[in-house]
Amino acid sequence: MFRISRRLDYGVQLMVALANEDKNTPKPTAQLAESLNIPLPFLHQIGHTLMQAGLIKASPGPRGGLRLNQEAEEITLLRISESLEGPICLNSCLSASEECEKYEECSSKHMWSNLQDQIISYLGQVTLASLCEYSLVEEKE
Repeated sequence: MFRISRRLDYGVQLMVALANEDKNTPKPTAQLAESLNIPLPFLHQIGHTLMQAGLIKASPGPRGGLRLNQEAEEITLLRISESLEGPICLNSCLSASEECEKYEECSSKHMWSNLQDQIISYLGQVTLASLCEYSLVEEKE
């Protein structure tokens, strides 16, 4: 079964929440954790990873918190996904580091490869800004 990890799901929710805030005003992590219903220690882990990837900034102190490090239009779901989970690889035979003795005669490798390419392409086209627009439309309905 294909499943999005909770880490990625929470990471996308966090990024959308930050994109909906004023870019120059840090949002306190405790507030984010409460409003998104994410355990604070897990939010800290996710935030640290996104910070290492250069997607968000952290400001220390009583008025500190998290904020985007780039414009929402420049951040794709692919970057968020790969920052939190590593490269997308649907099957180990599609990884350059894995070898399969049946690779040459495999009847499904092209299907897996095409599916993986489509997922990567789609995630590379969806920006954080477009997710924010979609979430605002949903709120109005």
